[in-house]
Amino acid sequence: MSVHAAYVLVRLVHFGAIYLLFGLSVYTECLTPASFRGECRARTRTWLLSSSLIAGLGALALLLLQAGQMGNGWSDAWDPATWLAVLGTAFGQVWRWQLVLSGLAVCVALFGPLRYRHTALLLLSILILLCMAFVGHAAVHEGALGVLARFNQAVHLYAGAYWLGCLIPLWLTLSYLKTDRRSEVIRTHVKFSTLGHIAVAGVIVSGMINIDLVLGKWPFHWESAYQRLLLLKMMLVGLMLLLALMNRYVLVPAMNRNSERANRVFGRAVALEILLGIGVLALVSAFATLAPI
Repeated sequence: MSVHAAYVLVRLVHFGAIYLLFGLSVYTECLTPASFRGECRARTRTWLLSSSLIAGLGALALLLLQAGQMGNGWSDAWDPATWLAVLGTAFGQVWRWQLVLSGLAVCVALFGPLRYRHTALLLLSILILLCMAFVGHAAVHEGALGVLARFNQAVHLYAGAYWLGCLIPLWLTLSYLKTDRRSEVIRTHVKFSTLGHIAVAGVIVSGMINIDLVLGKWPFHWESAYQRLLLLKMMLVGLMLLLALMNRYVLVPAMNRNSERANRVFGRAVALEILLGIGVLALVSAFATLAPI
């Protein structure tokens, strides 16, 4: 496997772990009723620990792979001198914070006091996501335009992480629909979906602004690999939007009427939405390494 291919793959895993860490934290600590929070924490504990560890390892791996891309391949990926050279670049100056924050998240997840662990991981996931707004195509602008581009990218990341990241704990807690926690689960789903309207709008609007800032035109030029992948991403996001609307306005009302069939279809629809979201992240991981032409 080439260094570039490994970079794309690790970037996908790293992004997925950050989105999951953010989504798990927000869903459990901000959306779930206090009476159901303990069960939700227990149900998602392994996922929270895993996402923290993978985010930390991914941040380190991306530094090594960036060194390999900047140098002469795999030999430079293992060269400490090249690592230091990367840390001296604009990317590296941001990535220092990414490494520190990801390392703190790992320590908190493994050894942090249980009373403060979930709140601390929520705050760290917010900061880790913010770091990602300062690298990539959106970070090439300077001055006032650069501030706008980074702010817009942060909005895009937070909105996307809320939408996709929260789907995992939502899916994990569907089993509680058959227990006495049913009403609390549905209340959490409705709250997630209500705020999800804002997140979806944020993804779409900030995405359109990103296209204008980075590409300067709509991605309809099929000879460009960047534009092909970007357009495919837009199509997958559109499918996710249709599924989200069906879930909120068709299936959730049916679930309130205690429909077993609606419960099953809802679970499958959420799983499909998660798969589409992973596809979106995979496309972003690929075209983010290409020249935006």
